[in-house]
Amino acid sequence: MSVAEDTDVFEVLGDDAPGFTLAYLRGSSDCVKLLNAAGRITFMSENGLCAMEIGDPADVVGKTWWSMWPDAQQSILKSNFDRGMAGEICHFQGSCPTAEGNEREWDVTISPIRNDDGAVTSVLAVSRDVTPVS
Repeated sequence: MSVAEDTDVFEVLGDDAPGFTLAYLRGSSDCVKLLNAAGRITFMSENGLCAMEIGDPADVVGKTWWSMWPDAQQSILKSNFDRGMAGEICHFQGSCPTAEGNEREWDVTISPIRNDDGAVTSVLAVSRDVTPVS
């Protein structure tokens, strides 16, 4: 298996898969979100909550992802979400302030999540803060 292949990743990880996932989520400063088929946030990583300056996950869980962004950005997010649900991996950059109102620039990757039959059931949205340091 090459590094680029992902079809057998769980076979390689075996019993370490859950620990690997938790280690990634805890070690990454990215804002990692799981979006259901309706685009609602079902999970946001702890470091993502910190990056977005959100104190309580209940403030975002259940909300549509694009509703958390400024009006001018929402159509871009919705379009990329739809492409992710159609099976595409998408990438874009956009501006969205944190919950505290601090302006941030985000580099966003959308990846489809497939079930065992290969159908897309949800989307992973990973946002990285790329705000230039002044």
